[in-house]
Amino acid sequence: MNALFAALLVFGAGATLAPAAHASAQAECWTPTANGEGRAEMLWGVNLKSGPYADAEGCANTGWAAEGKTVYFYCWTKNSYGHVWWYVRIAGTQTFGWTSDANVWGTSVDENGDGQITFYQC
Repeated sequence: MNALFAALLVFGAGATLAPAAHASAQAECWTPTANGEGRAEMLWGVNLKSGPYADAEGCANTGWAAEGKTVYFYCWTKNSYGHVWWYVRIAGTQTFGWTSDANVWGTSVDENGDGQITFYQC
């Protein structure tokens, strides 16, 4: 079960998906500006990417996220294949990048204390 839908099951109506102000009409290698809530643990080590795609689509690596490392969710998107990807920051660093939803296990937290957990769409 992926992190996005697992979080929705755990947090029910309190978890929402909200559109970001700068949504992209086309999936490509890009950096979003949304700053959402929640965090996750990496299930295994992976390269973070410059866009919501794997190596074959040409998005460059932006850093390495080791297995067990905590990452903070900024926003999510579905790429042109229909796969969910998260834009994340590795805890304790300034390393940002995209990772597939299949690579993380969410432990979403109401970071701003407003009683809701909001996952922003990039």
